[in-house]
Amino acid sequence: MTLILNNEEIRQALDVKECLKVMEEAYREQASSRAVNRPTSHSYLAHSLPQATYSFKSVDGGVNKFGVLALRITSDIVQEKKVGDMVRLEKLPLAAEGKFLGLVQLFSVETGELLAIMPDGLIQQTRVGVTSALGAKAMSRQNSELLALIGSGGQARSHFRFITSVLPIRKVRVFSPNPDHRKKLAVEMQRETGIAAEPVASVQEAIENCDIICTATNSSRPLIRGEWLKPGVHYNAIREFEVDESVFEKSDVVVIHTQFGGIQHYLPPGLKEDLPAIRREKPRDWSRYPEISDLLVGRVPGRTSDKQITFFLNNVGTGVQFAAMGYCAYRAAKEKGLGKEIPTDWFLQDIKP
Repeated sequence: MTLILNNEEIRQALDVKECLKVMEEAYREQASSRAVNRPTSHSYLAHSLPQATYSFKSVDGGVNKFGVLALRITSDIVQEKKVGDMVRLEKLPLAAEGKFLGLVQLFSVETGELLAIMPDGLIQQTRVGVTSALGAKAMSRQNSELLALIGSGGQARSHFRFITSVLPIRKVRVFSPNPDHRKKLAVEMQRETGIAAEPVASVQEAIENCDIICTATNSSRPLIRGEWLKPGVHYNAIREFEVDESVFEKSDVVVIHTQFGGIQHYLPPGLKEDLPAIRREKPRDWSRYPEISDLLVGRVPGRTSDKQITFFLNNVGTGVQFAAMGYCAYRAAKEKGLGKEIPTDWFLQDIKP
């Protein structure tokens, strides 16, 4: 049988500690060449809305230990929008009048069968937050108590939840351009975690004398400058677009999520100019920087002094993350009796592909 899950069932299934444990196991498998990733690819077509583009994204990866491979796809209409001084890429909820389409499909590496289909929403937020938390745990000062969180969406909530679960954080300062959004996040996450959360009016106010900085936004412009980083601080970013180039130069230790590098972009042949709402990474030799899997298995050192500035760039998503969190959700949902089962035979055929 193939298990069908929704986001609420995934929320009930996922456990913070188990997510951290499974993701770390996945990275250790990756470091030992027992996991596989395919780089993310985007295919684009023009859209009728102004400054908007249709984008189809896919990525896959598998982990031998878990016996699964995951395929994550999204079918999006993305539009450029200016919010204050920031340019953001917003996904428009045009499906069924107010919804999005994103799926994670989980396959058995033993039989090839389709084990589960689930929306990517909570899985996506969780896989990024868990990875950042593992990076923060390995690179921050272990007595870190003050977290500056820039952002107020689902990614910011996930990072609040997971970073505070691996370090002795006593207070979180929250900034986003929308005062109502930052206040709402602070209230909700303080209620959920029991950790004090304070909405503040600027990035500079948020990061003053903090131990950890985390940017979890969809900004297309840099939010943090290298000159703002003080000795001892750890900085976590989920997109290189959030980061000024000076951050790389100012940091004593830099670790990235993956050396895969930029996302593969596919546009219609003959198109002379890029479609709007396409973010292209800067050309960069990612092989200069160690990956988080290297850090977690001790192949490279992390922080060696309380005075060092450390930087973890959660630069590009990988299929292994979706395999780990998809497996985590699938296994827990089966144990708890969550979701609906449909015949696997619906997806099978007797004609060789």
